[in-house]
Amino acid sequence: MKGSVIFNGNTSGPFEMRRGVRQGCVLAPTLFGIFFSLLLREAFGNDQQGIHFYTRTDGKLYNITKLLKSKRNREDIFVDSLLFADDAAFVADSALELQTILDRFARACALFSMTINAKKTVVMVQGSTKIPKITLDGVPLAVVNKFTYLGSTVSNNLSLDAEIDIRIGKAATTFGQLNTRVWKNKHLTTRTKMIVYQACILSILSYGAETWTTYAKQERRLNAFHMRCLRNILGISWEDRVTNERVLNIAQLPSFTALLKQKRLRWLGHVHRMEPSRLPRRILLGAVANAKRNLGRPMLRFKDCAKRDMHAFGIDHQNWEAVAESRDGWRKVVVDGRKIHDQAWFETLAARRTRQQQASSVADTTRFTCRACGKGCRSRIGLFSHEKSCVINSS
Repeated sequence: MKGSVIFNGNTSGPFEMRRGVRQGCVLAPTLFGIFFSLLLREAFGNDQQGIHFYTRTDGKLYNITKLLKSKRNREDIFVDSLLFADDAAFVADSALELQTILDRFARACALFSMTINAKKTVVMVQGSTKIPKITLDGVPLAVVNKFTYLGSTVSNNLSLDAEIDIRIGKAATTFGQLNTRVWKNKHLTTRTKMIVYQACILSILSYGAETWTTYAKQERRLNAFHMRCLRNILGISWEDRVTNERVLNIAQLPSFTALLKQKRLRWLGHVHRMEPSRLPRRILLGAVANAKRNLGRPMLRFKDCAKRDMHAFGIDHQNWEAVAESRDGWRKVVVDGRKIHDQAWFETLAARRTRQQQASSVADTTRFTCRACGKGCRSRIGLFSHEKSCVINSS
């Protein structure tokens, strides 16, 4: 390949270009992958460092006894780096080990004529309050509480609250920008609006949701935003007193909680069908070696959320591996389970409305009268609170 330079209207003579590839060349990622693999081999070789995991290639996901007690089928793996595209994230159990890994990587980069940008390199600590001092060629690296990588936010407290805040904020911004052109456009049908909503809003709201470990409170918050958007698009206000079931039937969409569980289970099946040597599958079937459980309720794991999702979708968590072997079969089971989940949710909402109506009718017919002032209260606890204040005022 030859090139030339244009400067002030003058063109230089052609010269050979013997380094690099053209912009957008399909060989670029492949060549860089080979180059980076050699760099990492030079930096770390076959040393066992990083976070120590116990894993296995046989057995079931929820049969943890095989992993902890049986050493015959157990394997030891050490994870020191997580690679994606042209970036690398190094992980370690201690600050000293992380400093060693970074020094060896920087030395290998110097041998391969590459440099590390210290301003773009940060350190994040999870599960500890100690702030480490990590340096790169004598320059201290910044310690951050959260870090955004490939559009997803990772926090040092292992919580998804920050990521959910950002997802809802970005989805709400895009929803507002499309308000005049799409949602309030009378020339578009409801079906067209829902297609735009799925492509532009739900894709932003559920970005990276396949790997989320969510609590019920977080799922309710996401579903509330989803229902609020649908009511806005359909022009349904709270004064119309339209149920969530009716809104979803008009929109022909499932609840966001069902969508979230569906994404998580489909990703679980995808990881299960990976080769046993792939890192995601080995981590899924493994656990941190010699890890100690903290006092109190342990934090949810991805497998815990997946087990809860299977129960909600009517899937047997003991035999799900056999169904997940077939991609099409697992997808059909998950889609059918999504309908089961929403139907159970609708029944719960209907039962709640029935209880509220019964309580309201009882409150209207049964009144509790204050003996001091004669005021009527709808409940006994309300009468108790009123009598306390009435006694205080009279005294």
